[in-house]
Amino acid sequence: MKKSLAAVALAGSIALVGAVPAMAVTPYPAPPAQGTVSDGTVAPGEAFTFSGSGFTPGEAITVTVTLTGAPQALGGSTGGGVSMAVSGKISLPMATQTFSTKADANGNFALPLTISEAGTYTLTATGQTSGKTVTATVKVSGAAVGTSLANTGSGAGLANTGADASLLLWTLVGGGALAAGITSVVVVRRRAKADVAV
Repeated sequence: MKKSLAAVALAGSIALVGAVPAMAVTPYPAPPAQGTVSDGTVAPGEAFTFSGSGFTPGEAITVTVTLTGAPQALGGSTGGGVSMAVSGKISLPMATQTFSTKADANGNFALPLTISEAGTYTLTATGQTSGKTVTATVKVSGAAVGTSLANTGSGAGLANTGADASLLLWTLVGGGALAAGITSVVVVRRRAKADVAV
């Protein structure tokens, strides 16, 4: 009897557990919007990508680029006296720039950008429908891509690795010496052949 009673109790508990209605699960909140850059430090004029996620699929997104930290001036100095001349380059802060893009079907976006002036910039993307905002920071440092670098002799700049006038002069002198050597070898061989033929 004990065995049958235990079997009935086990069967009843299994039946009751299986008959419990499924509990409604609260949906997970939407993932927080996130912003990233493909490279945190770039050279002026170098392309990078600002991307983000968590937006409403297909919504319009406004991206603003704001200078938040100007680079320190290098090599600039003032001369004494009345004129107070500045020998270095003076950079004015770049005005905030605005771009537009659109979220894809998954609520993600990727916007390629280039910034031509050195400094630290905050990139902000704002969804026009959802109101969500993501930010990322990029540092633009170094010389602009495609600019010439010259050695100013101060020791602070990069070495001059390009061709200059003295390199060109020594190349011509070396080429002339090579041509003179080849000519002398040809002349000596012709004279040797002429002496053998006689």
